[in-house]
Amino acid sequence: MADLSKFLITTKYPAQHPDRLQLYSLATPNGVKVSIMLEETGLAYEAHKVRFDTNDQMSPPFLSLNPNNKIPAIIDPDGPDGAPLPLFESGAILLYLGDKTGKFLPKDGAAR
Repeated sequence: MADLSKFLITTKYPAQHPDRLQLYSLATPNGVKVSIMLEETGLAYEAHKVRFDTNDQMSPPFLSLNPNNKIPAIIDPDGPDGAPLPLFESGAILLYLGDKTGKFLPKDGAAR
């Protein structure tokens, strides 16, 4: 099981299922893109609501994961070489998940 305790964000949003991908987001256009991808790929994940009305995105724990203070952000406990991988920005996350699962993203660079 992955140890996510080195990530400060887990002090604000404790992982109930640390073996699952951790999603930090909100139901905004950019936020739902990653949620949809996770659902469509079938990856197990745990969602954490980052509330804008209480400025959660400006908190030190959230900024430790995404210094741009934007959602979504993820921690994949089973990243490359089995090490946890933090990632932010919806486009980067979508590409990563496509590569990880082999779904919705052609392998060939020209086909992309």
